[in-house]
Amino acid sequence: MRKISMLVLGMILTLFALPILLLIAASFVQGDLMASLKGNDGEILFTLSRWREVFADEDMILRFQNSLKITGYSLLFQIPVGLLGGLFLARSHGKGAKILLVLMLLMLLLPFQSIMVPVFRFSKWAQLYDTHLAVILLQVFAPLGPLVVWLLIRQVPQEQWEAALLDCASQTKIFFRAILPQLIPGLAVLVLLCFAESWNLIEQPLILLHDASLLPASMALNDMKGSAANYAGAVMYSLPILILYALAGAVIRSGKYDVI
Repeated sequence: MRKISMLVLGMILTLFALPILLLIAASFVQGDLMASLKGNDGEILFTLSRWREVFADEDMILRFQNSLKITGYSLLFQIPVGLLGGLFLARSHGKGAKILLVLMLLMLLLPFQSIMVPVFRFSKWAQLYDTHLAVILLQVFAPLGPLVVWLLIRQVPQEQWEAALLDCASQTKIFFRAILPQLIPGLAVLVLLCFAESWNLIEQPLILLHDASLLPASMALNDMKGSAANYAGAVMYSLPILILYALAGAVIRSGKYDVI
């Protein structure tokens, strides 16, 4: 029974991995690999020309740099804001904290389309329109980080907080010295989710960025439709998330989360 379960699980995982494997293979061949797999006639040759075309495309490289800038700065501030916000939600017992929690849950559920008009007008008023800062600020103060940290802290037994209070009266110091190391697996997943969200932005840059030179790579792939380099561009775009996914998995499996 165990072997059958492993076989079924392997088949399911293969189906999930098949699209990205075909995409990687197509980026290294000349000709239509997908049509060839369907049985159509066509010559398939190994080549690096598609990758050379991507790296020779200055506009595409600029879009990737924009994506790295937006994503990097977003994560740099989003994770600390999420940690402090989640700590406040978890350790504050006032009515104001509960109201804020409900509002953040509603914000998380609302689609961006429902708030894009006020966001657009506010960016104009604050003179942030057509700047990366407008997009970055939306990500930094997104509700995902505080809510995930709030859920993680809620899993920590109250007894640990009470024991730590005997040595230190500061909730912040207790959090960073005794609680935070226990949250590392969950935080690794949070970093992955925040990275993927910032890396795959579409609506926010479309509304807030008018200058084409400021647009991220997520909005450049559609422009490559019909290009010989579209497969290589898609693989290049997917690599950062795949690498971060592997790193997050390594952190979770390591199990080394010592209390300071």
